[in-house]
Amino acid sequence: MSNHASGLPIGRGLLYLIVAGAAWGTAGAAASLVYRTSDMGPIALSFWRCAGGFVLLLAVRLLRPRARTAQLTAAVSEPLGRKALRAGVTGVGLAVFQTAYFAAVQATGLAVGTVVTLGAGPVF
Repeated sequence: MSNHASGLPIGRGLLYLIVAGAAWGTAGAAASLVYRTSDMGPIALSFWRCAGGFVLLLAVRLLRPRARTAQLTAAVSEPLGRKALRAGVTGVGLAVFQTAYFAAVQATGLAVGTVVTLGAGPVF
């Protein structure tokens, strides 16, 4: 199987999948633990998780070396407003989905919340 479409080395793509799986797999358990030990609700938990992710992504972007200019000019550029709108809509959608997941974990428990969310994910 070729990986030419994404331009991402296979090892790096596999690392991204491992990190994403670990983040997903521990989020519900961490939320359940937070609910038992504090008075934080799903909205606050989702906010702080999104804020932490934003800080991590910003740090990686600042520390990562810049792409070469030749690669940037070869790519099809998208207008900044359209790119910002797409990123904003995606971010809001992910935040709502995550908040709903944390609310489901709080209301029904970790197992039921996870199964329902995994089943609803592809639908959305």
